[in-house]
Amino acid sequence: MIDKFKNIFEGLTIAYGQYQKGEKGENGKQKGKAFIVRQQVTKELFENHIKGVGPALGIIPITEKNNCKWGCIDIDEYNLDHKSLISNIRKLDLPLIVCRSKSGGAHVFLFAKEYVSASLMQNTLKKISKTLGHEGCEIFPKQTEILVERGDTGNFLNLPYYNETKGLRYAISDDGNACSLEEFYKLYDLYSCGQERIKQIKIEEKEIEEAFTAGPPCLNKLAATGFGQGSRNNALFNIAVYYKQAKPDSWEDELVRANAEHMDPPLSNAEVQLLIKSVNRKGYDKYRCKDAPINAVCQSGLCRTKRFGVGFGEEEMPLLGNLTKYTSKPPQWFLDVNENRIELKSEQLYSSPLFALACLDQANLVVPVPKAKDWKQYYLKPLLQNVQEIEPLQSLDSTNVILDLLQDWTTNRQSARTMEDIFNKLPYTDADREFTYFRMEDFYNFCKRNNWELDKTKTGNLIKQLDVFVEEDRVRVKKQQPRLIKIKALKQIEASTTQIKYEEEHF
Repeated sequence: MIDKFKNIFEGLTIAYGQYQKGEKGENGKQKGKAFIVRQQVTKELFENHIKGVGPALGIIPITEKNNCKWGCIDIDEYNLDHKSLISNIRKLDLPLIVCRSKSGGAHVFLFAKEYVSASLMQNTLKKISKTLGHEGCEIFPKQTEILVERGDTGNFLNLPYYNETKGLRYAISDDGNACSLEEFYKLYDLYSCGQERIKQIKIEEKEIEEAFTAGPPCLNKLAATGFGQGSRNNALFNIAVYYKQAKPDSWEDELVRANAEHMDPPLSNAEVQLLIKSVNRKGYDKYRCKDAPINAVCQSGLCRTKRFGVGFGEEEMPLLGNLTKYTSKPPQWFLDVNENRIELKSEQLYSSPLFALACLDQANLVVPVPKAKDWKQYYLKPLLQNVQEIEPLQSLDSTNVILDLLQDWTTNRQSARTMEDIFNKLPYTDADREFTYFRMEDFYNFCKRNNWELDKTKTGNLIKQLDVFVEEDRVRVKKQQPRLIKIKALKQIEASTTQIKYEEEHF
């Protein structure tokens, strides 16, 4: 039974995901942190998941070869009608299986009998989500390519059937009932399909007329489904913010029209005029995304791509999402920009102009440059709220890289025969091979020739953190007193030992 479950949910083999619970916030919502564990994915992990032992198991669907055997549409909506969703899926003849998510939403899976490209899986699910009326939902795999050689892993999804007998993450049958694990296997056998079947999935792409052109997806969705009577005031407030940006010369008239057209029953004229007065106040013309009815259908990532969405501007931003922090020293960041995986330094992530340059360099993308305040408020902060952390590979951690560089420079290359030869830009090791001496500038220049990117000061601080570091002091050599770094002499690496190729850029 476990073997079949493991086979169904195969993914990246060198890492898996977990979620660490934190304290509850002021709103009562559980806080936590998603992180990647860099260990081999074993059968025991799947067994513990099914038994409910330890944290739930998260699998990264995209493999090292950028293919996958499954994908998922994550519909994160409260009070979702699962039976109605499944009914719609069957009417469209889509080979999908719906599982209840922990939050009460749905994980809609597409299973392949053999590996298919991540791009085929992702593109197919994006089209399906739009057809089902859930455009903008998270799609797994989130990437079509991951930078494994740079330490990247992609994003994980928590699997169903955690604590099989008592858990709430189960598949749902066509008649709306919870399925046992054995019944889930029967659904899998029925609906899993080959690559050709996935390619043949016919999706009728309908042009959906937007009530609020280039506006927040939440408003357009609510306009189609109806605004609840108990949240009309907040809904109309957000509509007012939209029209103030989209139609600044006539926004008040447009708001009166929208009230009559979309609110059932409409708010009184006095309430509308009070709302107009409120939105006209300086600093109050911002969307209220965290209040009903907006919060239930919020699609923040997609919203930020709309001209008059959150963080509105003259140009539409690309879709930004799936921020991953690689906790090396210094940290590296990976971010999805549309369908491109971008690698960033902290300063590039923090600064919108530097971010735009990184997009140009790595993906040939020209992106708008928001004001610093808007970049931090509407883009950076939301991304950091859902950041996923990855522990660094030991071989790529900067402390290990600098140690390897030291070893290479002091043992595998030409060394000084005498202390005086230090002035020839060489390291000197004493006759007893107990200590090695060198000038910082000479070693730093060697590092720079091997694509080292940290500045001289940070490099020196890293050396001082190493166990081999002894001291830094002025030493009399001939008639001079150069400042030298003293370290414990390192042993020469055997020729058979695998070494890092410094020609490759690590940072």
